[in-house]
Formats: sequence, structure tokens, C-alpha cells
Amino acid sequence: MTRKSLSTIAGFALLPGLALLPSALRAKDAVPAPAALSVTALSVVIESDSPHHWEIAAGSATLSAQAVVGAGGLLDAVSKNGLQKLDLAVAVDSLKSTEGHSMMDSNAHKTLESEKFPEIRFSMKSYTLAGTSVTAQGDLTIHGQTKAVTLTAQAVAAGDGLKVSGKYPLLQTDYGVQPFGIWPMKVGNQVTIDYDFKLAK
Repeated sequence: MTRKSLSTIAGFALLPGLALLPSALRAKDAVPAPAALSVTALSVVIESDSPHHWEIAAGSATLSAQAVVGAGGLLDAVSKNGLQKLDLAVAVDSLKSTEGHSMMDSNAHKTLESEKFPEIRFSMKSYTLAGTSVTAQGDLTIHGQTKAVTLTAQAVAAGDGLKVSGKYPLLQTDYGVQPFGIWPMKVGNQVTIDYDFKLAK
């Protein structure tokens, strides 16, 4: 009997034993591909309380997110498998005063140079989830200037979906923006971005 024949027989003899090995030793378990999530609600508001309260809300904003989903709720899926992508874009021209002040609208668009810098954008790079507390690192772009930021939020189950709410304070001058508001009101440099959104599988 040749050496080749012996090796072939030995290989067949091992097949029953290989079948008994754990699947992790026989082959890597397939990892489901991330799926695009649906955005069922989205709100972005910029507000200031120094020294007068004012708010401008985004009329046009888009959010894209991906996650490995399973049979359970989305919060459970994100807790186990993570969120692979989250990008938020706000059209600067869509920012409108919540009190209907057209002067505030035009001042905001002019100050933010909406024609030259049409979007405010956040792109997530990484995040941690501890219970319902989310800490996300990413790039925030305003007025053509991009800075690394850390955002915090609360993530809670909303049916089978996920609701995320958070706030991020910043100085307008850090992004090359001169503080804007409604003339002749004196306005402060610090503003807060409030963001709320709901995701579903």
C-alpha cells in the first residue's frame, strides 16, 4: 500500500471524530452583517440661555445608523453587538426660530454662512454603553471646522426600537462663529445642541 493510500485512509478514519468537535474548532461562526436602521423620529434644536433664551430648530436633518440586529429589542441588540455606524447631518438653511422670528433665522443663516457651509455634521467614531448611558466619540463639523468631541446621551427601549436623547454645550467662537441671536438682544457665546431620535430595526 502506498503512502498516499495510507494518508487517505487515515483522513477518512478521522472524519467521525471531527464531526464531534465543537463548531468553534471546526469553523468560525458566521457573524451577521450590520443592517441599516430606520429613523422614526429626529429632532435637533440649538438653544441659548445667556442672557436671553432663544431656540432654533432644524427643519431638515438626516441620520443614518447601522447595527447587528437580532430577534429581541434594539437596545438589547446594541448592548450585545454594538452600533456600527451613526452619522447625523443638519441643513443649516433649515434652522428656524421656534418662536417664528424671521430675523433670527436670517441672522443664523448669515452668521453660519449657510451657502458656503451648508451642513452641520456629526460622525461617530466609537462609543461605550453602560446601562442606558451612552458616551460617543466622533467628529463634529460646524462652519467648515471639524473638531473631535465626546457626546453623552441616554438610550432607552421604545417598544422594539431605541430612543436616544442628549445635549452638547459648545462655544460658537470655537468653530469660528460670532455669537448670533435677535438684534438688539445681547447674546452669549455658549449654545447647547439638543438631539433626540428614535431608531427601529
